[in-house]
Order: sequence, then C-alpha cells, then structure tokens
Amino acid sequence: MKIKIYCEDLKLGMYISELDHPWIESPFLFQGFPLKNNEEIQQVQATCKYVYVDTEKTPFSVKAKLETISASAQKPVKKKKRKSTKIDFTDTVTLKKANFDKSSFTENLINARKTRDKTRKYIDSMLSEAKMGKIIDTQKAKQLVAELANNIVKNLDASMWLTHLKNRDEYTAIHSLNVCVLSLTFGRSLGLKTDKLNELGLGALLHDIGKMQVPLKILNKPGKLTTEEFEIMKSHPSRGYEMLLTDKSLSSEVLSIVKSHHERLNGKGYPDNLSEKNISYFTKIVSITDVYDAITSDRVYHDGMTPHEALKRLYEWMPENFDTELMQSFIRTIGIYPVGSVVELKTGHIGLVVKLSDTHRLKPVVMLVMNRHKEFYPQRKLVNLASSIWEKRDGKPEIKRILDAKEFNIDVKKIIDEESLN
Repeated sequence: MKIKIYCEDLKLGMYISELDHPWIESPFLFQGFPLKNNEEIQQVQATCKYVYVDTEKTPFSVKAKLETISASAQKPVKKKKRKSTKIDFTDTVTLKKANFDKSSFTENLINARKTRDKTRKYIDSMLSEAKMGKIIDTQKAKQLVAELANNIVKNLDASMWLTHLKNRDEYTAIHSLNVCVLSLTFGRSLGLKTDKLNELGLGALLHDIGKMQVPLKILNKPGKLTTEEFEIMKSHPSRGYEMLLTDKSLSSEVLSIVKSHHERLNGKGYPDNLSEKNISYFTKIVSITDVYDAITSDRVYHDGMTPHEALKRLYEWMPENFDTELMQSFIRTIGIYPVGSVVELKTGHIGLVVKLSDTHRLKPVVMLVMNRHKEFYPQRKLVNLASSIWEKRDGKPEIKRILDAKEFNIDVKKIIDEESLN
C-alpha cells in the first residue's frame, strides 16, 4: 500500500516508492529507496513537495508513525517565510568563510594534468606501435599506471575532473586513459591493495589495444555498422589478447580484461559468450567503467550523455549485463552529482562539480561559471556547498538540478584546459 506523505513529515526508515514528478527528472538514481540518513531526507525535501511511501517496505517500527502522519496531515502546514537574504558570491568574506582553498585545488589539478598528459603521450605511442604490429612496451605502461594510481590517492577529485577532457576525434586514446583512471578510482574505493590496483589499471589501460587492428573506416564510421562491419569490430578484444599473449610479464588477469571486457552476465557478450561465473572480478569492474566512459563521451556517431544520466542508464542495464554489487558500489563511488557534472543551484547560478565531500555527498564543491542572470563569470569561484556558513542564511546555495552543458553553451573541456594549464 502507498501513502501520500508531505516531505516535511518524512522520517528515517520510510521507503520512498514514488515522487510527485517523474524519476527521470530527479537526482535519484534508484526508483524506490529507504531513507537511511538525514541527508537523504533533506535531498528529498529539496526535490519534492510530497512523495508516496510504501507501507509494506517500511519497517514495522516506523509504520505506526507513518499511519499517524497520513491520518492527521491531509495538507502541509504553511510556514511563515523568513525574509530572504540573497546569496552574493562576490562577497569575498563569505567565500573565505565557505572554507575552500582554490589555490590548493588548482595546484592539485595542475599536478594531475602533468601525470595525465605524460600517460596520454605514451598511449599515443602505444597505439601507433600496435597499428604497425610492433611489440608494446608494457613495462612503461606499468610505471605510468603506478604513477596514475599514486596521483589518484593524492588528487582524486582533480584526476576525476580531468576525465572530462574529451575530444570526439581522439576517442580511442582518451577512452583508454579515462577507463584506466575510472578503474583505479573504483578499485581504490573497493579497497584493492596496491599490487592488485596496478594490475587492474594496467588491464584497463590496454583493454582496447585490439582496436588498432580494426580498419579506420569501421572504427570511425559515423553511421550504423553493417552486420559484417560489426563482426569485425567485435573482433578487437581477441585481437588485443593475441597481440599481448606473448608478453610473459602480463598476468592472466590483465589478459582476461583485454579479451573479456565486452562479456556480459547474460552470456550474450563477446567474443566467447561467457557466463557470469566465468567472467573475472577485474573484468566485471572494467566492463562497467568502459561503458560509463563510452556513453558519456562524444563519438563520431552520437553525443555523450551527462554523467548522471549515464549512471541511470547503467543501473537500468544492470540486471542483464553488470554485477549488481559492483554497479551499486560504482554509483556510490561516482556519487549522485558526479565530478564534472554541470549543475544549477537554487540561487540560479550555474557551476561545475569539482570535488565530492566524504561526509556530505549531496553538497559538493562547485566551480561557479555563470551568475543568476546566466552570464559567464570573468573569474570563476569555488563554493563549498557543505560549508556551515550557509546554514545561517536563507536561500542557501543547494543544487536544484543537473544540466546538459549544451543547454547554456558551456564548454567543459575549455574550462578544464584553462584551469589546469595555468
């Protein structure tokens, strides 16, 4: 049974089964969830006026409160509005009290960019060698993966933000790098030890090496592939595996990632139609990060999705394709407002999410790029939405919605370039 509850009456434990507007228009990734903490209650309250609570999925200890609230509160009690104090992000005192050091962020970003650019040069060289049939320098790859992993420990959010440095015309190289960074980030959140983390990262970096043996006219075709062309494209995991098989320094786990990252739990993947139990743990991880980066990237045949929309799609595809526990862990790692997301605040300002908070996942650090009048700032500012200073003001800068950057002609890549190359 579903009961309509106004959001001001929500309690911990209540199971939200329906919103007052479509799920797709909300920031929530799961269509139905229990309220586990006060932050989740605040997020629902910020998004909806009322919701429907499932009494059967709500714990018995909470059910009595639920029925009492439903019987006594047919309409929400109107509260007197306090005098609104508009947030002024030009107030340097306020920004300092918001407690986020932009100079430190910029330094981390620049350091992360140097490591990324060094790895990118290696990938370009590696792909060129693979195209010509030369032996791949995997020892250099191991060194760079270890450096990337170390960099993620020091500059996690900066490394994640840089995964949005994407170019439609250089997809394969950038994709290989991004899947490596995403896999290292995910593996770290899963608690993998250094040696296993580096092994995962190496497999992720090399996972698409076989595409260099696929004709460019197929690889870069803007339209739909024919059946014959798709069969050739599907051969790239096996081609990559064969190219690396003679390298005795590579573990079976790395080779498994290269060969099997397109295998799916329902046995309908390729090249071997493996069942769930025959797909390795690391391969399941890379299969998730591979698809996530692919669908958030601009390709020759489609424009990329927003990170938030990509997570929703992955969750929808999960039952047939991806490990449930790993997928849920990945979503927690990336967050409801993934780093790199373009968001509009309730104040009307537009910004980019640049850092997640470990304690306030719904209140990230945002780089403001447009004011409330949708005019670009000449100098961008960082605002910590989790700062306690906002609690003392009306109209605090909470996230209203996630946007597509194209809606306001925001060039995310250009912004990252400008911020990371200073």
